[in-house]
Amino acid sequence: MREDRASGELTAARRAVVAAQDALAARQKELDDFNETKEERRDRIYDAIIGHSVSRDRIDLAQEGVARIDEEGALKADNVAQAKNDLKRREEAAEVARANFVVATKNRMKIDEHKAVWIAAEAKEQEFRAEIELEDFIGKKLNVDD
Repeated sequence: MREDRASGELTAARRAVVAAQDALAARQKELDDFNETKEERRDRIYDAIIGHSVSRDRIDLAQEGVARIDEEGALKADNVAQAKNDLKRREEAAEVARANFVVATKNRMKIDEHKAVWIAAEAKEQEFRAEIELEDFIGKKLNVDD
């Protein structure tokens, strides 16, 4: 039972690692996509005001838009960092689960070895009892030298 439970935990931990790897890849792709379009988005904001006569409010809005783009990039980079930390934690948990599975397997193997010894000893004892019972029934065997 312990081995089966440890096997299930190991399987679940490995699945969690795969899920964390997928999440990290997705977050990294989002960050890469963002980085590819970041400059283009900034340029569109600047192009809307550069060379035109605009009010201070429009300039402030443009600066705010650029700041939001930068903030979005920081959030996406933070998401990647969190996904990396999550992956690391799940890999550590999978390693612990693997170690527990190895211990459970070794313990089961020890029990199986002991069980084989116990069965052999029990069979030898049963044979001895049967022989004693047979001797009681037919009399004690006499050796030729007696």
